[in-house]
Amino acid sequence: MPSLSNVAHPAKRWAHELAHAQVEPSALPVAADFRIELPTQADAPAIARCFVEVYGSHYPHAEVFAPARYWASVERGELVPVIARDSAGMVVGHVALEREAGASVAERGEAVVLPAYRGHQLLELMTGRLAELAVALKLEGVYARPVTIHTFSQRNDLRNGMAFCAATLGLLPEDMLPKGLDIPTIGQRQSLLLAFHFLRPQAPRTIHAPDRYRAILAKLYAAIQAEVIFAGPQESAAAESTVASTLGDGGIGEIRVHAVGTRPAVELERILRDLVGRGAHYVSLSVPLHDPGTPALAEAARNSGFFFSGLGPGFAEGGDALLMQWLGTPIDTGKLQIYAEQARELVSFIDADRVGLPSKS
Repeated sequence: MPSLSNVAHPAKRWAHELAHAQVEPSALPVAADFRIELPTQADAPAIARCFVEVYGSHYPHAEVFAPARYWASVERGELVPVIARDSAGMVVGHVALEREAGASVAERGEAVVLPAYRGHQLLELMTGRLAELAVALKLEGVYARPVTIHTFSQRNDLRNGMAFCAATLGLLPEDMLPKGLDIPTIGQRQSLLLAFHFLRPQAPRTIHAPDRYRAILAKLYAAIQAEVIFAGPQESAAAESTVASTLGDGGIGEIRVHAVGTRPAVELERILRDLVGRGAHYVSLSVPLHDPGTPALAEAARNSGFFFSGLGPGFAEGGDALLMQWLGTPIDTGKLQIYAEQARELVSFIDADRVGLPSKS
């Protein structure tokens, strides 16, 4: 979800940074008989076997099942992985940072621990090691997208100092489940939270926010420990909008606004109509909060059926993003498993904004 900035050879630069980063061995207490370390290329097939054992063939990041493709991502710097080994040297767990070109933040994901090795805090230990690598790579922050079919990942995020700043409703298929967990079916697509943590103190940021979202954005910035200043009304700086849109597998659409023009309603409605016509059942919308045209675009988005999704810290070029979403499938948020009160309040606001969308005649 961070920006798609064009940076000359960023992957090679990241790989060089990782190779030369001075990272001391983790001071975290490692459970007896386990080692937390960076993998080698020879570990790629074992990492694939971990994901097959836990998820079968249902996992959104297909590269983990293809050792050559997986390791190519590591060499390009797109993945920064950490593994857990048992006393025999077998890979029993994996977590990675996923980085996009030019982004100042990275996603912590691709997390797996073999069922027979759970209960040893391996996920927490690998997460701690990744935090050290993120600091060495001079990232501004790290985020995660915990599921809401259980609260295990959410609790791990809280223990690692994260706060929740967004939620995406109905993003994943209902049957995309890890094996070995007793999770009842609930008859709807899965929703995700967005947890975030800055790795260093942040300077105050000035944003252009719609009046209806100022209070919730102020709460979200406070939760991630960043000071925010709300700017007064200003005219859009760009005559024409700069927008990128994609439609991925499973009907997942994405709209990223890089600059807001003077006719946002017409442009946004045209793009949404195109994505839905091509089979999108979910469309995310990301708008830069430093753009003076964002309040007008957000109101236009609501008239097109988009509702509030949250805050994306560092998700836009040069700053943060207002996140919204359009949903073409029914979702009952009362069925979501949410651990933290702060996250429950956020989802409640999102649901109210969804219910309160203008009706289309």
